[in-house]
Amino acid sequence: MLRELFEDWLAEHTVKGGHDDEPGTVLVWRGANGAAQHAAVTLGDGWALHKPSQGWLSPTKVLASQDLKHSARAGGQRLHRRHLR
Repeated sequence: MLRELFEDWLAEHTVKGGHDDEPGTVLVWRGANGAAQHAAVTLGDGWALHKPSQGWLSPTKVLASQDLKHSARAGGQRLHRRHLR
């Protein structure tokens, strides 16, 4: 992830908040230092899109939002929500 570009995009195109069951909520997992570690976007109706790996060949996945949140958990990280403008 190119964190600086991602943070710029978040600042320009999202606002704080959002709900897991509505489309356009950007889920951002941040480490203890505040740096983004992983991100996903909700599609609505309880579904979300994410890419579990930074490898070029790893697939993009659509998962139930609850399953995604459980699978992306990592020690020391906190989940933040932003909503597309």
